[in-house]
Amino acid sequence: MESSAQRHSTADHGSPLEVVAFFLPQFHPIPENDRWWGAGFTEWTHAAAARPLFDGHIQPRLPADLGFYDLRVPETRRAQWEMASQYGVTALCYWHYWFGDGAQLLARPAMDLLENPKLPHRYCLGWANQSWTGVWHGRGDEILQQQRYPGQADHVRHFQYLLPHFLDERYLKVEAKPVLYLFRPGAIPDLPGLAALWLQMAADAGLPGLYLVGDADGSWMRQADHPLDAAVWNPAPPPRGHELEQSFAGVPLREGPRAYLYDEIYAAWLLSGLPADVRQHPCVVPGFDNTPRSGSRGVLLHRPDPDVFEAAVETAVRRERAMPGPRMVFVKSWNEWAEGSIMEPDQLFGRSFLRALERGLRLQQR
Repeated sequence: MESSAQRHSTADHGSPLEVVAFFLPQFHPIPENDRWWGAGFTEWTHAAAARPLFDGHIQPRLPADLGFYDLRVPETRRAQWEMASQYGVTALCYWHYWFGDGAQLLARPAMDLLENPKLPHRYCLGWANQSWTGVWHGRGDEILQQQRYPGQADHVRHFQYLLPHFLDERYLKVEAKPVLYLFRPGAIPDLPGLAALWLQMAADAGLPGLYLVGDADGSWMRQADHPLDAAVWNPAPPPRGHELEQSFAGVPLREGPRAYLYDEIYAAWLLSGLPADVRQHPCVVPGFDNTPRSGSRGVLLHRPDPDVFEAAVETAVRRERAMPGPRMVFVKSWNEWAEGSIMEPDQLFGRSFLRALERGLRLQQR
């Protein structure tokens, strides 16, 4: 079976660059989160309660221009898209939670797009196929919502749910093929069988195919018969071995969070990718810090820097320009506030990372 790199070797070298930012929908209350974490819980609950764990630790990260928004409000959604597109984002990748047998969480923001066709959003979906546990929230390995794969009937039902999005004129497509992101492709039993089923269902619906993209992971990238079109090196948390060696404000490193210097990690690892015969799209990261959720058990990139981010965007654009199409750069993330991975303005950096993205993308116009 030909590799994904071979499948795109004849693609148009003049294809446009898509800039796709991952989008977290956990900014509105749902009954499940009320039950697990308390009434009214959203991503803001952890973000607003965060405190610095050492001298120089940037917490809390609090919103500026858009405020503590609620994704049930259409005006918020419009303002988010207008801001994202102003600085070069061409699509938002909404995380989609399908746990099997029709069980879903946080589905409303994406469904609101279908119910409001005039809401200006170019978007795609990313299947976050992973169990929800309490591990990042101080509740150990407790399973809150288990990811299951009941079989073909559920895959059919899942595709039928996705199809109205795929047919929406705002949905991100490459060569008329809807883009679908898979968070953990290697965890899906019989990934080739699932892809074959969905490709046939796409053809039956009048679509020319799907553009399937997944997190870069050797477990599926080493398989000669894998059905994905491309991978994305979506790095978080960083690997052990690059942590800062010094203590923070008298706190021994072994008792604090795993911390890495942002600029050093970018140079050594964030843009390195994985060696594999798979077309890989780069992913740029404005920051990462999940200590609002995990406290001293968390992981963070210390001293996020818009100038370093701008250089990373330039590197990513240069790499994509040298590759056959389709061309994409992913941004992790637009609004992961409790993971410190945000492009939206906060009270410290303002729009600095947005302006850095805009400047870095100018390379494609030269």
